[in-house]
Amino acid sequence: MIDKVSRWELKEDDLVLERLVGQGCFGNVVLARLNIPDAGPVMVAAKSVSAARLEQEGDTQWHRDFYREADILITVHEHAEVTDGEERTNIVRLYGVITESQPKRIVLEYAAQGDLLAYLRKSRDNPNITLKDLVGLAVGVARALQELEVLQIVHRDVAARNVLVTDDNVAKLADFGLARDVYTDTMYVRTRQAGRDEPLPLKWMSLEALRDGEYTCQSDVWSFGVLLWEIATRGEEPHYSDVARPSCRHLVWVLKEGGRLERPDGCPMELYRLMSKCWHANPHRRPSAVTIEEKLVNFNL
Repeated sequence: MIDKVSRWELKEDDLVLERLVGQGCFGNVVLARLNIPDAGPVMVAAKSVSAARLEQEGDTQWHRDFYREADILITVHEHAEVTDGEERTNIVRLYGVITESQPKRIVLEYAAQGDLLAYLRKSRDNPNITLKDLVGLAVGVARALQELEVLQIVHRDVAARNVLVTDDNVAKLADFGLARDVYTDTMYVRTRQAGRDEPLPLKWMSLEALRDGEYTCQSDVWSFGVLLWEIATRGEEPHYSDVARPSCRHLVWVLKEGGRLERPDGCPMELYRLMSKCWHANPHRRPSAVTIEEKLVNFNL
């Protein structure tokens, strides 16, 4: 994996850091200018893992997550469709990595409108952003899931906070390993799973992922259903009954008993039906990402 990543190595001198745009215990995200030979400077987001964190934990979760994210993005972009010299993808663009100096960085396209969760919450005060517009962003995420399915890659954390919105209103799925530490309140609950103690996005996880630690493209579809719920509520946090921070065991019980997120106020029934299909207890009964895209495109909103 490391050899594969090294082929995307950038020169640190080509990166000019400007300002901090995000921060967590793993490191931070900095807005920067990347000088591309024969193309000039481009605005990017430089995502880092702090030297102190890597020194403290060595080749453990944070180190693995850094290389996992880089490896996945490289795989995606090596297989991305290219039209007129431009990648056609709904996954955040990778420009390269910096691993030969500290802090290590993953250099990504900069999405000027930020993450979808913040975008949804801002849209509450903007009547010009309609539900149809927001569902259009969900179509982009469904296309990203199709790209991952072809490559047999499971995201494991599909949620509005992990989708970026570009200047021209294109949704880009992001955060394939380093996002989990940014949101530390009720979105991620530290849980022991598969012998590891790690923060997990319980309220976005499928029944089989919660119960058995089983992650597949169909468990990503479940999470996509929760993302649709976030869109319908314009950025509310999912909640099952009155428990703000349910344990993994409690949530498994709720879901096994048939409990699901309720239909949001003002949510069209056809949109809620699609969410509900994404939350089928049997993974094989959930719609594919292709079917989801078709239904969203054809909704009469």
